[in-house]
Amino acid sequence: MMHQREALQVYLYKLVHGEKGGLLATVLIGVLRGMSLIYGLGVAIKLGMYRLGVLTCNKLPCKVISLGNITVGGTGKTPTAQRLAAIIRDMGYKVAILNRGYRSGWKGEVGVVSDGSKIYMTVTEAGDEAYLLAKSLPGVPVIIGRNRYITGSYAVNNLKAEVIIMDDAYQHWQLQRDLDIVLIDSLNVFGNNFLLPRGTLREPLKNLDRAHAFLLTKVDQAADNARETIKDTLARYNDQALVVESTHTPQCFIEIEEWYKGVRPETVPLGKIQGQPVLPFSAIGNPSSFEKTIIDLGGEIVGSVQFPDHHDYTMAEMQAIMQKAVDNSARALITTDKDAVKIPSEFIHSERPLPVYVLSIEVRFHDGYAELMELIKQVTSHGS
Repeated sequence: MMHQREALQVYLYKLVHGEKGGLLATVLIGVLRGMSLIYGLGVAIKLGMYRLGVLTCNKLPCKVISLGNITVGGTGKTPTAQRLAAIIRDMGYKVAILNRGYRSGWKGEVGVVSDGSKIYMTVTEAGDEAYLLAKSLPGVPVIIGRNRYITGSYAVNNLKAEVIIMDDAYQHWQLQRDLDIVLIDSLNVFGNNFLLPRGTLREPLKNLDRAHAFLLTKVDQAADNARETIKDTLARYNDQALVVESTHTPQCFIEIEEWYKGVRPETVPLGKIQGQPVLPFSAIGNPSSFEKTIIDLGGEIVGSVQFPDHHDYTMAEMQAIMQKAVDNSARALITTDKDAVKIPSEFIHSERPLPVYVLSIEVRFHDGYAELMELIKQVTSHGS
């Protein structure tokens, strides 16, 4: 069962994308359009105040790289943050990730999810994205908190961070950054092109002019001419920024009980689901991309279960998903690592009629990769 907030979230998503009709929907769309005008005015005023120096933009004594987007919803920030942090770590820098801790149980100013050696929080305390980053990045501290200057200062002073990656921070204007990377989902570029709450844009598209680089994600799943159309659109607002293409490349499956152990887990080859009936389930920003990946791997989807982004699974929900898979003669359930961290451990370690596979993916950079690495080297090696 979805919570009331999640049910409202689903309804509003369908409403703004034209999937709801009738008089009530027409009235609500009108109200949302008016609210979007107010929201857009607020964004313009606040950004203008930062640009004029009326509001203070703080600077940390380290290099700061921001990863973000101009829309709400899943663009692949978490796996991209993992990949970039690993690259910079392997370049020899002490890197830390700042995450706001969306829907975390932690309410303090600075929450240390991981110091790079040990994880100190549960997924409930940290939030799913921050916990997953901590779990997948040994040697990289993960700090949560709304004010990135405060959490960044902690990372520098207590964890000796030399490079900080701000996750989901294109709109976090309180902190200066040396590199602004904006992720663009090749499958759902700018939503319906309306500002919140009428649409999914966090800012007007003209504000893309602040970006130093655009990272197009999941380009392998986009239509043939989509990439050039996206690039042409970006160039209208910012023709100076580097454009990089990336894919979310499947690596293997890991049975969830094995995945839970976390240390060199045994893997299941991708070919295991070739021609097999499977049931995917997820609570992510773009479930269609995840399900398309399964189809591309040769899996036969016999039903799927989708929850709103960041949903926390209950034991009853997992049992119901398992029963649906059994009823549809599925050979396995498949989910994402972001979902895996939120599945109750009692279900993971219970007697299950079917395996639950976690799809392990890796972000790979393609066109523009060398230029992006050069840009990162320039930023990280330049004197403070």
